[in-house]
Amino acid sequence: MDRKGGISGHILTGLISVFVSACNPISQHAEIKIDIAGKEFMTKASMPQEEKISDMNILIFNSRGDLEHSAFSNEQNCRVSLLKGESYTFCAFINFGYKISASTLEELKGTCHYLAYPDEYREGIPMYAVLEAHLVTREEEITLEPERLMAKISIRMDRSRLSEDVNAEVTAVRIGNCPKKIHLFRQSRAESEDDCFSSGFAHSGSECSALNRENSARLSESLSLYMFENMQGAFSDKTIDDDDEKVFEEYDIRKKTCSYIEIEIDYSSDSWVSGSEPLIYRFYLGEDRNNLDIERNCHYRITICPKDEGLDGDGWRVDKSGLRYTGETSLVQYPDSYIRGDIGDRIHIGCMLTPVHASFDVGREYMEADKAEGIYDYTIDADGHGAVLTLTGPGRGLIYMEAGEPINDAALFVIEVNTPS
Repeated sequence: MDRKGGISGHILTGLISVFVSACNPISQHAEIKIDIAGKEFMTKASMPQEEKISDMNILIFNSRGDLEHSAFSNEQNCRVSLLKGESYTFCAFINFGYKISASTLEELKGTCHYLAYPDEYREGIPMYAVLEAHLVTREEEITLEPERLMAKISIRMDRSRLSEDVNAEVTAVRIGNCPKKIHLFRQSRAESEDDCFSSGFAHSGSECSALNRENSARLSESLSLYMFENMQGAFSDKTIDDDDEKVFEEYDIRKKTCSYIEIEIDYSSDSWVSGSEPLIYRFYLGEDRNNLDIERNCHYRITICPKDEGLDGDGWRVDKSGLRYTGETSLVQYPDSYIRGDIGDRIHIGCMLTPVHASFDVGREYMEADKAEGIYDYTIDADGHGAVLTLTGPGRGLIYMEAGEPINDAALFVIEVNTPS
């Protein structure tokens, strides 16, 4: 009886065990928590105000590249049940302001993000994060580290080398040729004028106060601007030896597609004052002097260091057309208005200008005409205010040099070359 009872007991236990296993099969899915790093992003440009998350798209694709899960919310994390043993690609798109739709990973990789207006990202910097081919084996928490789709450009003013009589207060800063869109999964560049806002992210008025607050060394605080990536590459047609050469002719498409910074300044000195229009500095951006790339997720730091009157470019172009001259004016020609010499003589002629920055025509067309007549050869001075003449043949030449605003005066040179005896 005991043995039979024992056997019956084991059989019953086995049947119960089988029944329980059938009712509670081992789960083939795992719950995955997806979290976005929110305190310290693993990027090159981390600032507290840049960590704002207003909305988030989460898209998960299986190993075949098909969409497995999609969600759009203002939460910083989400939970999803995924199949164990499968590899997934996790994508997060932050601060886009709309739901992203894509049925395959390939479709998503062809997607661009567009801005409706230049500073749309004041509500949060657009960011993205991708974790590829992650094998799900158990329940776990996945943290995605986002990268910013924008570059950050921080500007400050160093006024330590300005003359004491100069006052230069920044009233506006903006990005010119600011891209409207960015490719999510590959490098982006503006291809045409239509790809850019002519006037991009900007600060004006009291927003520029940081650039007018200085420490004891006359170094201002920094002010930051933001823009989409614009990878325009290096100069292939020339080597830039001086920062002032980083400019483009009117016909060059790069004038419409390469990004630049423009700074407006309320200016005054003993000789100049800005009237209805400001003094303007403009300079093209890039990794270095010969490069025009602005890369996503990078922080560029620029210090503007004007010197003396602050009216000469030093890495930027200066538009002085808005300034009114209030000082003395003069044009003094040298060595004389009538020059006589022999073949082989070298004579330096020109004009001394006050102010030195006045527009000036050195008379190259007149020199070219005289050179064609065989009277002299010439080399224009580096400052464009004079020339060295090398007398080459008998005859009489004429050179007319003219200064524009605010001097409005001219000089006439007569060049007489003696006939050899």
